[in-house]
Amino acid sequence: MNFDSALKLLTDFKPEKLLGEKAHFEIAPYRVNYSKFKPKSPNKAAVLMLIYPYLDEAYFTLIQRPSYNGSHSGQIALPGGKWEDNDKNLTQTALREAREEINVHESEVNIVGKLTDIYIPPSNFEVTPIIGISSKRSNFKPNQREVDEILEIPLRDLLNPTSLKETEIKIGNEKKLQTPYFDLKSKVVWGATAMILNEIKCYLLDV
Repeated sequence: MNFDSALKLLTDFKPEKLLGEKAHFEIAPYRVNYSKFKPKSPNKAAVLMLIYPYLDEAYFTLIQRPSYNGSHSGQIALPGGKWEDNDKNLTQTALREAREEINVHESEVNIVGKLTDIYIPPSNFEVTPIIGISSKRSNFKPNQREVDEILEIPLRDLLNPTSLKETEIKIGNEKKLQTPYFDLKSKVVWGATAMILNEIKCYLLDV
């Protein structure tokens, strides 16, 4: 998808067109019963899906987390993180985290809306995905402590039906999970990140 086409679709963002849990469960059917585990006051977090032009096409960024002793070790994610007391709102959380993690500055980003919140039981976070548009490609730089790699993904790759595949994911030491995932830049993108990407994919394709 070229950048002008993406810009036209997202500048006039219509949240009522979002498919919400329908889009989520399509990419993560194992989560159908997760909502009953959601506490009344989960921790808050936000991620930024930044769409920008590169070589006349629309791109967005993902990051690969470093390996560590935790539930999201080495996973592919959108830039983002937990809400902090100094953040005015979750949009500011997403922008602050994007600046800290990949060197995207708030002045470069036009916020157009947000996608459906997602609750993540292993970490007890409710994540708000924020959609932003930039008129130019940022000078991306990974935060060495928080980001192993920045992945620049053409939006057309996400929209291509062949990017949706299925695999077995190992969770912890013993449990295995058969799940759909997006194959993007030869990376396995699954779980909450894939749910977010599937919702924006459905929106852009008007499924």
